[in-house]
Amino acid sequence: MDDVKKFQTTVEDMQTRVQTQTLPLEKKMAQCALDCYNRGTDYNQIHQCVDGCQQSLQATAKKISGEFQALEKSVQACQQSCVQRLQPRMEAARGSPETQESLKLEYEKGVVRCIKEAEPTLPEMEARIKSYIKLG
Repeated sequence: MDDVKKFQTTVEDMQTRVQTQTLPLEKKMAQCALDCYNRGTDYNQIHQCVDGCQQSLQATAKKISGEFQALEKSVQACQQSCVQRLQPRMEAARGSPETQESLKLEYEKGVVRCIKEAEPTLPEMEARIKSYIKLG
């Protein structure tokens, strides 16, 4: 299952890059919020201003989160498909450890296939995320 660990590391590395790329956007939001406090003294106006500053970052964060959730759901759906396909055979193999081991290996191959199908989508996903950050 080295492929699974490699995929997890690849996704985690991408998440780290994305977090780093959002820092200028976070800084811009923080500066905007600070400026709100420098513009006036009315509590409601200041907080409306701060809320406005946060909206862009929140919208961008929601899009980024949606990308990672879609990736996760896609891989999980593929894995679930493997489980459902093997389930009847697994139940029939309850008394046969050899058959169970064979089915376990078949499941692991299915999981690797799911990962291999998802891997090529990562560069495009990261490019979309970069564009979200740039527009944010």
